[in-house]
Amino acid sequence: MSDDDFAALRLLRREDVPPEVLEAALDRARHRFDAAAQAAATAPSTEGAAAASTDPPVRRRHRLRPVLVAGAAVVAAGVLVATGIGTTHWSSPDRAAAATLHEAARAAAADRAPVGSYTRVVETERALGYASSDGEHYDEGYVARRTSTTWVPADVTDTWVRESWSEPATTFYGGAAAREAAADDYATEAHRDDPQWERAAGGDFTVGELGGVRPGTIAVTDIEGLPRDPAALLRRIDAAPRPVDTTDSEHAFDTVRWLLRTGLVPADLRAAMYEALATLPGIVVTEEQASLDGRVGTAIGLPARTGKERQDVIIDRASGTYLGERTVQTQRTGSIPAGAVIDSVAVRTAPVDVVP
Repeated sequence: MSDDDFAALRLLRREDVPPEVLEAALDRARHRFDAAAQAAATAPSTEGAAAASTDPPVRRRHRLRPVLVAGAAVVAAGVLVATGIGTTHWSSPDRAAAATLHEAARAAAADRAPVGSYTRVVETERALGYASSDGEHYDEGYVARRTSTTWVPADVTDTWVRESWSEPATTFYGGAAAREAAADDYATEAHRDDPQWERAAGGDFTVGELGGVRPGTIAVTDIEGLPRDPAALLRRIDAAPRPVDTTDSEHAFDTVRWLLRTGLVPADLRAAMYEALATLPGIVVTEEQASLDGRVGTAIGLPARTGKERQDVIIDRASGTYLGERTVQTQRTGSIPAGAVIDSVAVRTAPVDVVP
C-alpha cells in the first residue's frame, strides 16, 4: 500500500470529512488497488523456470464500478490490519485549506477575463544563491531578483518571445562569502538596461537541456485537453511520469503548481485544480496573509517529507487569482535561518495583441 492509501483509510474513520474529499481519496485508492490487482493477475509465474522476459508488466488503468468502492476499501483495510500497521501519521486535507481552495475555485469559475492574440506572463522571481565561507559547506546565501516577461501566442506551438534580466542581491545571510558570490553572479547576468531576448517555437527556450522531457509528461500543449472534473484531473496527473519516490499527493501538488506558474491555465481549469488540491492529504494553510510582490493572498502548502523545506502556492481566495509560489526553508542551514524564503515567484498575466 502507498502512503496515500493509508491516508484514504484514515479518512474513512472521520466524521468531519466533506463528501467530495472522501470520494476523491477513495477514487484514487481504488485506481491503485485495481492497477495492483491487474498486475498481480497478469504477472507470469516463474515457478520451476526462468521468467521469459525481464520487462515489467504493463499496468492498465480503468475505473472500478461504484458498487465496488466499499469492497476495495475493505480489502485494503484488511491488509492494513494484517500487517499490524496502526501508527501512520499521514493526515487528511486541512479543513481551512480545503475551505480556502473551494472558495477560490468558485471565484475562478466565475472569472471572465478577456483574451488576446498573446498572453503576457510576467514572472518576478527572488531566489537564494548559496555561498561557502570555508570552502566545504554552503552556509551563507544571498537573495537576488530576476524578472522575465514572456509573450505566449494563442496557439502555443507558435513562436514565443521572452525578455529577462537580473538585479543586484538585496538580502544577505552571512558575511563576505555571500557578498562576493552575489557580485560574481550579477556580473555574469543580463541586466535591466541590457536584457536578454529569446525567441523559441513552442516556448522551447531550453533546447539542449540535459535529460530532456520524459514521454507522457504534461506540458502546456496539454492544458486545453486536461479534464475539468477534479477527480478525472487527478487521474490524468497520476498517469503522468513522476520522480522516483514521489507520493500521489506530492506528484499532484507539484504538477498543479507548475501548470499554474505558466500563467496559461484558463479559469475553468484553474477552478478544477483548486478543487483537486483541496482533496490532497497533508495540504494545509501555511499563512493567511502571505505577501508576494505587493499582493496578498493565502498560502497553501504541502510540507516535504524530509522536513527541510515546504512549497506553497499563494492564491487570492476572493478572486480565484493565482498569485505565485514560494519555497520556505524549515531548518536552519549555517547563516540561513529556518523560515527563510529560498525561492519565490510572483506571476502576473494580461492579454495583449502585439509583441516586441
